[in-house]
Amino acid sequence: MSRKKMHRILMNIAAILLILSNFYSSTAAYQFYCFTCTNCNDPFNSTKSSLVLCSNGCYKNINKIPGSFAVERGCSSSSDGCTNKIYGALGYGIYNYCCWDNYCNFSLRPENKRYASLFQALFLILMSKMI
Repeated sequence: MSRKKMHRILMNIAAILLILSNFYSSTAAYQFYCFTCTNCNDPFNSTKSSLVLCSNGCYKNINKIPGSFAVERGCSSSSDGCTNKIYGALGYGIYNYCCWDNYCNFSLRPENKRYASLFQALFLILMSKMI
């Protein structure tokens, strides 16, 4: 078997394993530590909040109204998990940011890391086709 063919087989196996691990991590039951607080605007001060163990994901809600805004952080209460949504228009309204990692709702805009391995797998598949 040539090196090129062996490399292609290994790249395909790695891509399949990454896809399967992404599927497993999205369906497995995890628990995360999330910050919980109300009126805890940015920049965030963690000493004015609590840490709670959550199973449905963490969230950060930003309620923007003309002249002010309020921030709330906590655990998603939905059994379906948290959903990134924006309610409102013209820059005002409620912005709901979700994340699924320990302490992930402290930042200005929590990022969802669930899709990182999917992009890695797609990259590996594309690379294996080029070789």
